[in-house]
Amino acid sequence: MFRFAMFAGALSLATMSTLGVAHAQDDREAARVQFEHGVGLYEAHDYEGALAAFQEAYRLAPHPTVRVNMANCYDRLDRPIEAIHHFERFLAESPNAPRAQRREVEAAVTALHARVGEVRLAVAPDGARITIDDNETRRAPVLEPILMTTGEHTVVVAMDGYRTARETITVAGGDSPRVSIRLERGTDEPVVAAVTEPVADPVEPVETTGDPVETDPVDDTGDEATADASYDDTADDGGGFQLRFTEPVIIFGATTAALGVGAIITGALAMSYNSQFEDSVALVASTPPGPERRQARADGQSAADTANALSIVTDVLIIGTIAAAGATAFFVIIDGLRGDDDQEGTAQDGVRLMALPTFDANGGGVA
Repeated sequence: MFRFAMFAGALSLATMSTLGVAHAQDDREAARVQFEHGVGLYEAHDYEGALAAFQEAYRLAPHPTVRVNMANCYDRLDRPIEAIHHFERFLAESPNAPRAQRREVEAAVTALHARVGEVRLAVAPDGARITIDDNETRRAPVLEPILMTTGEHTVVVAMDGYRTARETITVAGGDSPRVSIRLERGTDEPVVAAVTEPVADPVEPVETTGDPVETDPVDDTGDEATADASYDDTADDGGGFQLRFTEPVIIFGATTAALGVGAIITGALAMSYNSQFEDSVALVASTPPGPERRQARADGQSAADTANALSIVTDVLIIGTIAAAGATAFFVIIDGLRGDDDQEGTAQDGVRLMALPTFDANGGGVA
């Protein structure tokens, strides 16, 4: 146990420097009374009461030395994390404290760290609520290590739209474990679909005369086949979306790919010629008048014209790619939603889908 600092002497010096402030004098006097009361309770092994008295003394007249007394109480109450906090705050707030006292406090901090662990939490996504042992709440991300006493601790991570995660951590003194928790999207109470068992038709009891009656398990009228057919219709009604590579899908899909590749090629060439144009401009700017400068100017003009033409072609190809992709998506959806019966009826009626080129005074297209 540490020797209590001479807090009363420090309060007396502070009081002499503020004789003109009556309220401050009253606070310091009340703080001195609380401090002495805390010392008495500490010596009587009433560490809870001593801690409350020291906290009140610090509230009335904050002084770093009181932190040492509070840390001693926390140490006796087996709360090493709070004790470490107040010891470290004393060291930070009292750089001119006697060397012997600082060495004692530093040794106490080292001993207390052997009773706790520094847990590093890696929690995703950011903004998740982190609750430790039902009383400490933080928000992800947690950048600094968290001090935890030795033993088991429960970490609960929750966030709206995600399943709550619960992790039990075992901490040993002096350890620095790393715990990673990543929430999964969903709800904490997944909906379970009720399964309804088919109810069989009641079977009328058959009176027998004692002689065994032989019956054919399959009706001659073919009812079994009819029942199987109705079961198949219920199991697969042909509805829903199915991906079908029909003729329009293949044509427009291939057109989309071809136009897209063409746009990439012409775009790359346009960028290359534009780079040549910039090089020619730089050469013209750095070359004195003469044949070389005229040639650089001509090369630059030619590269600029080619780049502009390729840019126009690239724009046209991009527009065509978008249009072809839209047509492809249209036919994929239409053909995917159409059932097999619809397609067979279409084939029997002689209706076919074809891609035909069209031309008019304003240009051309595909219908």
